[in-house]
Amino acid sequence: MSAAAPSLASRIEQFARRTVPFVISAALLTYVFRRIDIRIALDHLTADVVLRFMAPLALFSIVTLLIEAQCLHRVIGANPNDARPLSRFTAARIKAACYLLGVLNYAIGAAGLSVLVRRRTGASIAVAVGMVFLVSLFDIGSVLAWVALGGVWLQTETYGLRIGLVGLMIAAIAAGFVFLRLPIALGPLDSIRDLPLFRAARDAKLTLLFEIGVLRLLFVGCFVLLVRGLFWSFEVDASWGELAFKVGIMLVVSALPIAAGGLGTGQIVFVELFSGAASEPRLLAMSVVFSIAMIVSRALIGLLFASEFAREALAATREEQREELARASAAGESAAEEAPEEPSSDV
Repeated sequence: MSAAAPSLASRIEQFARRTVPFVISAALLTYVFRRIDIRIALDHLTADVVLRFMAPLALFSIVTLLIEAQCLHRVIGANPNDARPLSRFTAARIKAACYLLGVLNYAIGAAGLSVLVRRRTGASIAVAVGMVFLVSLFDIGSVLAWVALGGVWLQTETYGLRIGLVGLMIAAIAAGFVFLRLPIALGPLDSIRDLPLFRAARDAKLTLLFEIGVLRLLFVGCFVLLVRGLFWSFEVDASWGELAFKVGIMLVVSALPIAAGGLGTGQIVFVELFSGAASEPRLLAMSVVFSIAMIVSRALIGLLFASEFAREALAATREEQREELARASAAGESAAEEAPEEPSSDV
């Protein structure tokens, strides 16, 4: 009975994890399409618009994948005692494979990437997660930096966002690095700093951290340029400061693991953020083109460039879930055997 219960709970969790994002996306899209007439929005979606957007999208896809590959290659290569080196080509392929998983949400894509890094480099799962986490941490910091820069440019009090709060979040990330790398004993806290999960962030050279920081800023900048290309395709004007600030907010929302590929959340946020730049139907058409283009382009890259890695990531993730379930079941049975029997109460 103890083994069956966790198995059922695990199946329910997996089902919910796969279906809930699609349910939320469907509900949000239904809300948007009821608020804004989709037929009017589709009138703005012409073949010329789509063709104009293809060039910025293709350039964005190539450049960002190269940045991703370089980041993985450098972070893994900086940990020779924990992991075998990973070539840029292999790094690009396993990252491309995880684009397919990332269609569901960012967290699932990161989990799949950690599994592939572990399998390709021989690192422990904790070290692999730590290396992926290090890059993700710079992603968060880079997005916040773009939001702060754009907000200062625009003086964002009118948008209800306090730059002081963004600065505080950036400072918190910096404080985390200081805590991990402080060259003094911190007593009981040293056991936390010594966890394999934080090894990549703790042991990386400052030059490497600077390099990764610059690369992730360029990565976010590519998103800003892509959205600029979207505005150009639809013949809508927007200032660079406005784009930097609002694209940063879009990226924060899209990373939330609540909708499939950011569908639904992306449309609501895009229309609200750029309200005033164009009519709501035109903005809705722009957001739909952007979301679908991102999903389709990344899925195609994953299928054409690294489909075998995507299958491996899915299989490995399921295998690890089964192992986790087996360990949980064994622990439950062991606890049941060790529990003292209650004395009988004969009358």
